[in-house]
Amino acid sequence: MRIAIVGAGISGIAFAGVLRRFGHECVLFDKAAQVGGIWALTYPQVRLQNSREQYTFIDFPWPEQPDQHPTAAQIIAYIEAAIDHFALDVRLEHTVTSMLDTGEGWTVTVVHDGGEQQLEFDYAIVSIGQYAEQNYRPEFSGKNNFKGNVISERDVESLEVFRDKKVAVVGFGKSAVDMCAFAAPSALSVAHVFRTPRWLVPFHLLGAHYSYLLFARATTFFMPSWVHSGRVERAVHRYLEFFVKGFWRTIGALVRSHIRGHASSTEPMAQERLNRVTPMHSFSEDMCSATAMAPQAYYSMVADGSIEPHQAEVKGFTSSTLVLANNEEIAADVVVLSVGSGTPVFPFLPQIYRDMIESESDGVQLYRHLVHPQIPNLAFAGYNHGFMHIPAAEIGALWLGAALRGDLELPDAATQLQSIDSIRQWKRDHVTFEPSRSCAVSTRFQQYIDALLRELGISPYRKMPNIFAECFVRYGGADYDGIVDRVVDNPPQEPRSVCQFDA
Repeated sequence: MRIAIVGAGISGIAFAGVLRRFGHECVLFDKAAQVGGIWALTYPQVRLQNSREQYTFIDFPWPEQPDQHPTAAQIIAYIEAAIDHFALDVRLEHTVTSMLDTGEGWTVTVVHDGGEQQLEFDYAIVSIGQYAEQNYRPEFSGKNNFKGNVISERDVESLEVFRDKKVAVVGFGKSAVDMCAFAAPSALSVAHVFRTPRWLVPFHLLGAHYSYLLFARATTFFMPSWVHSGRVERAVHRYLEFFVKGFWRTIGALVRSHIRGHASSTEPMAQERLNRVTPMHSFSEDMCSATAMAPQAYYSMVADGSIEPHQAEVKGFTSSTLVLANNEEIAADVVVLSVGSGTPVFPFLPQIYRDMIESESDGVQLYRHLVHPQIPNLAFAGYNHGFMHIPAAEIGALWLGAALRGDLELPDAATQLQSIDSIRQWKRDHVTFEPSRSCAVSTRFQQYIDALLRELGISPYRKMPNIFAECFVRYGGADYDGIVDRVVDNPPQEPRSVCQFDA
């Protein structure tokens, strides 16, 4: 097939690299002048929350070892190296403006250098990312009278914007806590404003890097999910829920102790500030959602007063202050609204399909996070985003390649829609709302990957027969080395039926 891929971020590259192995011709279009997707739009000093061992292509390791948590520049260099390695056709500054469903494929209209082209493809993949939309910018009373700057983290091109300024940061996601930590060393003051504190995972816990804990099956086994591909795991979550909750209460207690350990008992004001950023709800509640890592110095800065936390909603602005719902006023020169992105939209798709997939407030929920049964000849890359994103994207592409070749026998449209609905409802019942909630697998990465591998006829237990390693040694991209060749080179004699593993 000739396949158009809209977007040249990490997910689009992963899909193209795998699908080329099936013999497909893939052409990637990106409106930007640089590959990398969201990584080309990041703020200064941002780093990957994952470690390099988990953020790697299955059979193309980092050519040069990056930092433990790579910088945006290191990730973009890795993506560029992957493009060369997989010999991909990437066309930058090519904006896809429309896609026409021909019944047998797609007519894709592309604008480049002032000219417009219409190109024919048999299949298309949307890979614009779940955070492609501009940041959500709520309107507040008095904002137009505020004499300072109101920005989002995407407006921060240099940390000098904070120097000698009174800074207020609104939000409690990764970007918000990053902005607080990055602003504190040079700002006159930093106020962190949030409705509810969220659990932040420390980079080190009990002296070990967090990846040794969160990427081992001994931990992922206890992750609540809509799918548990192993019988023992399914049984534990169904019949021993108290045991699962007890496990996460223990982890939560360790993290709470870690947070409070940034101040001694002789520093009551420091402890009081730390208490304000310590959640009262269960640790597992946030682990089921879009969990963020704690910037290395965040809790220390809260403890010493460099960051002053305020738990309250924003009410509005005066000419020089941010006004909270409790009528507290915070003097500010710069206010950073870091409150998330909007729901993904797909302006180039036919309106009939946009109506199907843009109608939900929490984003598009797809069958296997890859396809929609009512949209022919189209798949989505990057909407199975999780803690081990690149391997999940590549295994998703492998599943798609097998389905396109006829190796997998998918259920009818009604059954697929039922699956979509049940997983969407599971997320609504267990995952904190955000506009892209339906677009991710998040901390269920192991369960998701395991389920797809089982459907492909591959054992998900990549470290066996060493049972100790399988249970207690962290997983990474290298554990899946060789599975692409195995699926591509060994098609089954008869199509495999796709199993049901819904909530």
